[in-house]
Amino acid sequence: MILTIIVFILVIGLLVIVHEFGHFVMAKKTGVMVEEFAVGFPPRLFSKKIGETEYSINLFPLGGYVKMLGELEHSTSKRAFENQKPGKRFVIAIAGVVMNLFLAWLLFTIGFAVGMSPVVSDPNQIPGKVLSSEIIIAETAKDSVAEKIGLKSGDILLGASAKNETVSFSTASEVTAFSNRHKAQSVTFNYKNDAGTYEKNADFADIENPLGVSMIQKSIIRVEWYRAPYVALRETYEVFKLTFDFLGGFFMKLFSHGQVAEEVGGPVAIYVYTGLAVKAGIMVLLQFVALLSINLALINILPFPALDGGRLVFIIAEKIAGKKVVKEHIENIIHTVGYLFLILLVIAVTYKDIIKLFKK
Repeated sequence: MILTIIVFILVIGLLVIVHEFGHFVMAKKTGVMVEEFAVGFPPRLFSKKIGETEYSINLFPLGGYVKMLGELEHSTSKRAFENQKPGKRFVIAIAGVVMNLFLAWLLFTIGFAVGMSPVVSDPNQIPGKVLSSEIIIAETAKDSVAEKIGLKSGDILLGASAKNETVSFSTASEVTAFSNRHKAQSVTFNYKNDAGTYEKNADFADIENPLGVSMIQKSIIRVEWYRAPYVALRETYEVFKLTFDFLGGFFMKLFSHGQVAEEVGGPVAIYVYTGLAVKAGIMVLLQFVALLSINLALINILPFPALDGGRLVFIIAEKIAGKKVVKEHIENIIHTVGYLFLILLVIAVTYKDIIKLFKK
């Protein structure tokens, strides 16, 4: 439990620091005065002023911020955020999202170079050496042979034998091919789960795919170092697409039915999954952090007040109109309202997570 808490804080801290570091660097590069770079939310635990910027570590680690001159209040200074051209403000606003995507890509690159299972890509389409491979049961069809011999979701198929053939499975296609070769025959399957290793006999019917399962191929693949960045970029893009589609469905359900999807988790869920990732090993933890970083990037780019995407909407509108469409103090009020809504949403999701946790 202590290890999970430490890793959880480190993971959240890394994601926040990377995101805010993007805003910080671009603000500095464009000449905007950064008053404070903070990790966590107040009350303040420690701070040190270096140059014109106060660097702070606060008590609550689930967040952080970069405070720029003229971001939330009016300023006549030429170095104030509000007095910069739209192009400069756009670059500063989007830098955090870019850094989170960069972090995900970097972690995937390291993972594939060392040896990692792809998150969404087909293992057979990745140009690398397969270090190990497992065939995991995703689902068993009702009244199928698989259900009758006790195969369940999460079980790992090891191999099978029939007549004079004995095979060890390394790909899902091998399971399908073996099953189709031995229609209307008696076969023996070997599989394992957390409880142990089993050997079960089964009688196949003379039908296509007689076993009756859907499978996931989990392969640990090592990619040559010069290919790893490209493979990681492709994996980042595919995860980004899937996450984008999921978030679209989430917000449609939220605003049309006022419901929070069961699949959505907040800080409690992240804590629970951090613990599982720690137990599963360093590579799974790297994948988990990469997935969180992509999620954070996508959430922040949404065109919603208080998020980076919300600020981008006002900047783009100003660029198109050639002047500020909404007065500064009105925009700040809109962002404040949006921030309060997000806090309520986090509370609702956290409440759901706690209820789900105690129901287990």
